[in-house]
Amino acid sequence: MSRTRLRLGLPEDSWLGEVSRSLPDATLRVTGTMAAKEGDITALTATGGNHVDIADTLRERDDVDRIEVVERRGAETVAGVTAPAPSYVAAARRAGVPVESPVEVADGRATLVVADDRERLSAFGRRLAAAGATVESAGGNESEPILTEAQRELVRAAVEAGYYDTPRECTLTELAADRDIAKSTCSETLHRAEGQVLRRFIERKAPFDADGSATGSAPAIPSSSVGETDDGVDGDAPRGSERAGVTATEP
Repeated sequence: MSRTRLRLGLPEDSWLGEVSRSLPDATLRVTGTMAAKEGDITALTATGGNHVDIADTLRERDDVDRIEVVERRGAETVAGVTAPAPSYVAAARRAGVPVESPVEVADGRATLVVADDRERLSAFGRRLAAAGATVESAGGNESEPILTEAQRELVRAAVEAGYYDTPRECTLTELAADRDIAKSTCSETLHRAEGQVLRRFIERKAPFDADGSATGSAPAIPSSSVGETDDGVDGDAPRGSERAGVTATEP
């Protein structure tokens, strides 16, 4: 089994892709899609942009049945969106491929990590192509960032604030307040970033370079086959988070 990072161009008629394209200053994080009686519900966290614009843009979509804003904090909006599952979720379900959470979407492009054998990844690629998604990059021998942009920015801010110093100069609560994000989001993002760095270090897949990238060796999906909670934060240290695949029952 291998882990492959994909960068997808979402279909033009995709609600997730269209909302993202219409709000270029916002980054959308999909933390899961769950099948329910009323339809698929996607857990979405939006950072940047305007709270009202994001909610209104979603409500204006004919293919969005309902949007429930769970929390608004500074530049962050957390919502549940009842709408057809994003194209990569539907493709992953049919191909039986787990997709790691969260998936980041910006300007109509989704960055996600999938884990499975080459045969299933090829099937996933064919499903994506049929859904109108395009693969802009897929693993390969290129230098890939270990962290997402949001993770990289938060880790840099944590280092600069003294969060990793001994003794600690900045608590998780203070760091979250300074970044204008929820404490739980801050903890989860740091935990995932730390996990990525430690995993790469232990596995020794590739050397680190100066800008935080590594030369990856994960196999790409063959081009011939594609068209592309941490709950409960208690205290000031990041706590456990599990990697989750996007399936029919993911939270």
